[in-house]
Amino acid sequence: MAKKIKSIVRFILIAFMIFLAALVLYSVTLYRGNYPEYSTYNAGEYGIKAIYLLAGEMGFAPKRFHYPAKFLSDEALIIAYRPDITIFNKDEEQLNIKQWLLKGNTLILIPDRETVGSLWIFDMISEMKDWHEVLNIGKITVTWYGVGGGRICVMDQEDYFLNVNLRDSDAGVAFIGALDRAGVREVYFNEYYHNIQKPAPGVWELIGAAGQLVLIQLVLVLILAVVRGWKPFGRDNRENYWNKRPENELLLALSNLSARMRSYPLVLANYYGYFRHRYGRFLSMPGPLQHRAVRTLAACERYIEGGYRNKKQLINLMRDLDKIEEEIKKGMKKIWN
Repeated sequence: MAKKIKSIVRFILIAFMIFLAALVLYSVTLYRGNYPEYSTYNAGEYGIKAIYLLAGEMGFAPKRFHYPAKFLSDEALIIAYRPDITIFNKDEEQLNIKQWLLKGNTLILIPDRETVGSLWIFDMISEMKDWHEVLNIGKITVTWYGVGGGRICVMDQEDYFLNVNLRDSDAGVAFIGALDRAGVREVYFNEYYHNIQKPAPGVWELIGAAGQLVLIQLVLVLILAVVRGWKPFGRDNRENYWNKRPENELLLALSNLSARMRSYPLVLANYYGYFRHRYGRFLSMPGPLQHRAVRTLAACERYIEGGYRNKKQLINLMRDLDKIEEEIKKGMKKIWN
């Protein structure tokens, strides 16, 4: 009887895994084959997938947004490339974008020259503009406007941002420069304005990719626990210790990946920024460890600004920061204990 129950549970588990794989495949290929022009999904000549991928390569977190403006969150950067004026100019959309901007958020707009005169947002700029600044990057004109507490960045030469033209134009430089000035890591490309829309976000969308992954893992663990009982997974209990991984395995793996991409300064800049953000208060206090940390960070700055490509130097700097972080954590534990 027990064997029969176990067979049934195993069958349910296999069926669930097949269903889960089909669900993931469906979500990945949801828009495949019907990509509109000017979309980040479109890898053809008239799409902008290249600029979307470029943002990720340069350290930003590009995402796609498929909902009306009332679902926009604060502290997010929105990219509107050649928005459909019938959607962009809706009364409700205008009101929600305006309120979102006045909260201090930033919109990067790359309009279509044929419809630019019909976009409502330029009337708002004329009425509420606090300041403006014009930059010329090659053939691209970048204009920044301050409206209330928010900012609007308008770029011309929209065709240069297409996949077919990006490599041979200054659009990539202008775009990444605008993202850098906006100072927001999460970059949302608005696909709602290309008629790629989804229903209002439910719990699954609201918990985000990280939450979805955790939820899937929890479900799988529960199912496996039912099949195996509460026996421990992995190695036998008779083993009294786990073999330690090599001390510098993570650093070596990271450096090997960076070697392929030739992006040592960018990798170090990410770790440098994390370290300064997390231990900024600690570094402002006097002490030998703080002095050592400041010297190491100064060496990191020289490496980043100099654009060095020395893998050994990168590993040494990251190892030094890692050791300093461990010492800081040990010191904090002593204080709290």
